[in-house]
Amino acid sequence: MHYISRDISGYCLALCVLLASGASADDFRKGIDAFNNEDYVTALAEWQPLAERGDLNAMYNVGLIYDEGLGVEVDKEKALEWYLPPAEEGDVAAQFSVATIYDFGYGVAEDNQKAIYWYTAAAQQADEQAQFNLGVMYASGEGVDVDAEAAINWYELSADQGHIPAQYNLAYIYDIGELVPEDNQLAKRWYLKAADQGDMDAQYALALMYDEGDGFAEDDVAAVKWYELAAEQGDVRAQFNLAIMYDVGEGMPENDELAIKWYTAAAEQGHTNAQLNLGLMYEGGEGTEVDPVLAMSWYRKAADQGLTEAQYAVALMFDEGVGMAEDNVAAIAWYTRAAEQGDAQAQNNLGAMYDSGEGIPEDNDAAFKWYTLSANQGNATAQNNLGTMYYAGEGTDTDKPEAYKWFYIAGELGNDDARDNSLVVKKNLRRSELKKAKKLAVQWLEEFENGTSTL
Repeated sequence: MHYISRDISGYCLALCVLLASGASADDFRKGIDAFNNEDYVTALAEWQPLAERGDLNAMYNVGLIYDEGLGVEVDKEKALEWYLPPAEEGDVAAQFSVATIYDFGYGVAEDNQKAIYWYTAAAQQADEQAQFNLGVMYASGEGVDVDAEAAINWYELSADQGHIPAQYNLAYIYDIGELVPEDNQLAKRWYLKAADQGDMDAQYALALMYDEGDGFAEDDVAAVKWYELAAEQGDVRAQFNLAIMYDVGEGMPENDELAIKWYTAAAEQGHTNAQLNLGLMYEGGEGTEVDPVLAMSWYRKAADQGLTEAQYAVALMFDEGVGMAEDNVAAIAWYTRAAEQGDAQAQNNLGAMYDSGEGIPEDNDAAFKWYTLSANQGNATAQNNLGTMYYAGEGTDTDKPEAYKWFYIAGELGNDDARDNSLVVKKNLRRSELKKAKKLAVQWLEEFENGTSTL
């Protein structure tokens, strides 16, 4: 979720007032007709003489032409010159346009104080865009001290007129407790107003609140409803979350076909976890025929974007020859990429390939390094392998107490081979060595469980 920034969209050409003089009115109308036909040069030629004689409508329209660069080069300074007289006479469209030029420093020096002055003038005439922009400036402290009360006041005035970004920003403020205490009910109220008007971000935020039970009872059915509305508009976050709900059967019966549909929608937008999950479904034949080629294709898309789990999945397919010829060189390359990002399984498997000389010359030092990194992350297979290296003195000096420590740890984490190995090593240790090694193992396990172990 995020704030929506200021709305800087201008106004359409004002057509409502003509000069009293018949000739002037005709010239003004000719300008209108030319403008509507996108003949901006003629429109400017008709309006500029009227503007120079003080006609406020013509002044605004000339300002608009220079502001938008219609038939002329964009010239914000000239636009400002023409906007100011009608703005000073209370023309709300001109006031808003002057404010945006000062706000963003388009062609003139940025001046937030003047922007606030003119936004306020327009906002006090109930201009919803100006009210919204004032809300943003007071909320972010642009040109003024942060003022939560003022920000909320202007947002509410705009939101009450149905301005979607104001409704969304109000909801966001209450949702995360920014500027004011968190209030999930108010957040829900304003998200709902924006969502009912079709705002994709609000639909997603509302779905997330129902999904997580944020401030009220979790409601998976409502979450699915709002995720679907946002997903159908292309919100990648909603597409992924909706796919997860269909995948695991949360809020509705499990439906692998719909899970694939929404994973695909998100994956095609580059969502790495959606790409990974699609790969898993095609590899396992969930909701579809087993298709290792498609699985690899989606894994690769995520892996190429740096997703560690996908890099490991690619490596494993090359390592085991799933749907293709076994390729140990490619497996090592992908295991290495995942291992260097800290993936414990990849570190163990890479260690095993160096250990056995599979696809690469045998290298006990490298095997020891990768087993150690994996073991310290709690990978029981790597812990057993590391214990074996300490016991045999491969890649390190022989250290039977250290071997026992790692066998004991791995056994406690569920590795049956390590339990058997610990019994073998135990017979070769003195009582004092055994006592110290077991103490170190128990200490490691306690620290690991508490998240305080040092890698």
